[in-house]
Amino acid sequence: MLSSDMGVVSRPVVEIRLRYNTGMKRILVATTNQGKLSEYQSLLGDLQLELVSPDDIGVTLDVVEDGNTFEENAIIKAKAYAKETGLLTLADDSGLEVDVLGGKPGIHTARFGGVGLTPKERWQLLLERMKNVPFEDRTARFRCVVALSTPDGNIQT
Repeated sequence: MLSSDMGVVSRPVVEIRLRYNTGMKRILVATTNQGKLSEYQSLLGDLQLELVSPDDIGVTLDVVEDGNTFEENAIIKAKAYAKETGLLTLADDSGLEVDVLGGKPGIHTARFGGVGLTPKERWQLLLERMKNVPFEDRTARFRCVVALSTPDGNIQT
């Protein structure tokens, strides 16, 4: 069960401090998901930065996220895109961590249950695995780790 005070789920405050004077006003958001790009534009809109996606600048890059943690995967993606494009790059990795499943699906959330399952089928499988768990013990969290990489590989998470 995901819970919040008074039934309202608050959005996390995202603060990114650029420690490197790169002179860049354009930041690549390493995603092809336009919804995610819009979320970052909303969160970071007050910083007066131009956020662009790989599609916006004509970059196609297949990055294997083979880390063991959300942080490792976010760093892998941020570094690869920053090196390829020469742009300051923001990347994230995220997923659902269910306590009674030992933190699973975790970094495998998008592939939970195997290839070919729909999101609805993935959630049905998740609920099936918790069928004998009392409702009050079904606790979980959605974790997201953001990495920011300069083209020369300096990273902030």
